[in-house]
Amino acid sequence: MYDHIEILMHIAKKGLFDVIKTSTLKIASELDVSQQTVSRDLRDMEKLGLIKREATPNGISIMLDEKGIDFLKKHFNELGKIFERKKELYGFVTKGIGEGSYYVGLDGYQRQFRKKLGFKAYPGTLNIKVDEKDALSFLNLLELIDINAFSTKKRTYGPLKCYKIKINGISAAIVVPERARHGKEIIEVIAPVYLRDKLGLKENQKIRLTL
Repeated sequence: MYDHIEILMHIAKKGLFDVIKTSTLKIASELDVSQQTVSRDLRDMEKLGLIKREATPNGISIMLDEKGIDFLKKHFNELGKIFERKKELYGFVTKGIGEGSYYVGLDGYQRQFRKKLGFKAYPGTLNIKVDEKDALSFLNLLELIDINAFSTKKRTYGPLKCYKIKINGISAAIVVPERARHGKEIIEVIAPVYLRDKLGLKENQKIRLTL
């Protein structure tokens, strides 16, 4: 949603310490809001001491005031602290329902894994029990990679959402089927190797996933 932070960031991107020559119409077009909204917010921000503004024959000149820069720094630091805590995710190794080896091994998925993830996946998944909120915060940091649905003569197989990760330095990916057979507290991981053997994992063993 459009607010003071968005317009301050817009100005900062054009020049954090520079005088920006622009117009309310141009800003409105670039932010996809009304010109009236921009005019009102600029007046409010000037009163709050967040920006300095001056009318010119061709529009307006704007620059961030010291208070505006401090305002952005504060929000940047707060967001940094939130995301910094979620650069890793902990969970516990758990048993799956035994279907991963069949689905992951399908050629329609494997071709896309090689192209989009950079590896041929071992035919099976490592299931990890995690805290749902922690998992969501972790996934929000990762790039979403779509694995498309495909069809054979017998049936259609649904799409997957994938997120590249590492486990003990091994490249891997979290896979989220369109129709998961278990709760959101369980995530499935694929890798080019059999992770249980490679890492000597045991049931209920704590494990760390990283970016």
